Amino acid sequence: MKILAWVVRLALFLVVLTFSIRNTDLVTVKWLPGLEIQVQLVVALLLALLLGAVFAWISLLPSWLKAKRAASVASKNAERLERELTQLKAQGNAPVVVEEPMPALPIGPSHGI
Repeated sequence: MKILAWVVRLALFLVVLTFSIRNTDLVTVKWLPGLEIQVQLVVALLLALLLGAVFAWISLLPSWLKAKRAASVASKNAERLERELTQLKAQGNAPVVVEEPMPALPIGPSHGI
């Protein structure tokens, strides 16, 4: 499997290398009125790719942090439940109080339309 990964990496490297060698023409990048620069086409494309990746990472950051926080809360909850289970097992035949489950919510059009 590692050999396959290295073959794919080598192929990808060769494709990018060939692309960058073949696209060395200068292009004009216009940003604001009066602000324009000339760079090689491959540089402009790689910068656009990099900027897209950075914006994608920034846009995913809040949901990633939320998921990480939820996982932490779930882990703490699991640890608490494990401690409670250990205590109940240590008590032996002590009665266990089971809470009644919440009734199911009605299914159907309850929005009044």
